[in-house]
Amino acid sequence: MPASPDPLALARAGDSQAIVRVVRLELLRRGWPAQVHFADNTLHIHLLGSLPQGLSPPGVAAQLFLMVKQLRIPRLEQLEIRAFRGSQLLWQRSLRLGSQPRWDRFSFDSWTVNLWAYPAAVVVALLVNNIALLQVLHLPWHIWIHELGHATIAWWSGHRALPLPFGWTSISSEKDPFVYFGILFLLALLFKSAREEQIQWLQPLAIVLALLQFYMTWLMPNRTKEMLITFGSVGGEFYISTFLIACFYLRLPDRWRWDFWRFVVLGVAASSLWRSFWQWHSIQKGLAPIPWGTLLGGQGDAAGDMNRLVYEFGWSQSQIVQTYKGLGNGCVLFLLGLYALFGLRTNPEMWFSLQARLMLWVGALSGLRQRR
Repeated sequence: MPASPDPLALARAGDSQAIVRVVRLELLRRGWPAQVHFADNTLHIHLLGSLPQGLSPPGVAAQLFLMVKQLRIPRLEQLEIRAFRGSQLLWQRSLRLGSQPRWDRFSFDSWTVNLWAYPAAVVVALLVNNIALLQVLHLPWHIWIHELGHATIAWWSGHRALPLPFGWTSISSEKDPFVYFGILFLLALLFKSAREEQIQWLQPLAIVLALLQFYMTWLMPNRTKEMLITFGSVGGEFYISTFLIACFYLRLPDRWRWDFWRFVVLGVAASSLWRSFWQWHSIQKGLAPIPWGTLLGGQGDAAGDMNRLVYEFGWSQSQIVQTYKGLGNGCVLFLLGLYALFGLRTNPEMWFSLQARLMLWVGALSGLRQRR
């Protein structure tokens, strides 16, 4: 008498009845009574009765997700989980598996774009900083980011400022209420647009920037403000470049859309960040001098940012080098973390798999502590 076919082999071959049977057997082995059916590439699991104590809905969903992944069922694109007590629906989860969205190079949700954007930007930055013609073309943008570092501190302190791409930023000596309320109005408009379009990350950012603006304009001591404006030149090469690079992943409100231009900004900002990062690491190793003086006045100009930090604000040369080097390291680490986060989040299957394993790991640790 021939042996009956292996249900798991049939399930992996795509047999719908075998898929339902295998999943039901796995659930019974765990002691979870359930109804299971498979249709339209979607696996429906209806959990019935009570589940083991200590398991939250996310924990149950995590276990079911990993269980289904281990079965390696083909043509499975969606997992629908519902938990019932009698006829009452307690909770439900919908998980997408194995389906890839249509390729769109301008999409913020494309895993391929988010995976390759930063490595491509690193290649562009290396080319720009090692080819003389590209260095010349990029230099005005780098200088403008440098001057924008001065200007952003001035603006957030309530002063008028005009950053120019030839090494000069005009800053008013007196605070201007128009600057304060103008920026506050723009932040309020940004918050309103983000709320209407449900862009979650932008709402708290607008609030934090408004609070920071209030402190810097009305509460921060003048000497601290002057020091930050001076520090913000080279500092801006790091934090403004990092902010622009980070914004590549972030969807803006519809009226501020930049689906295409974010690629251009990414290349320019990455080139500036790499230039500054490499420069200050070279300075720390003694391979390059501290950039004394100004672009227009030369190295002997006592109005240079590094000169002022030393002679007006009492910084040591070592403090300058270590501070800018540390800022550069922090910006790079932040971007690496952001790259990993968005690379995973735009691949829902991989992202939830990581979350599921983390939840189960935390649950196992909690169980060990309770037994002790």
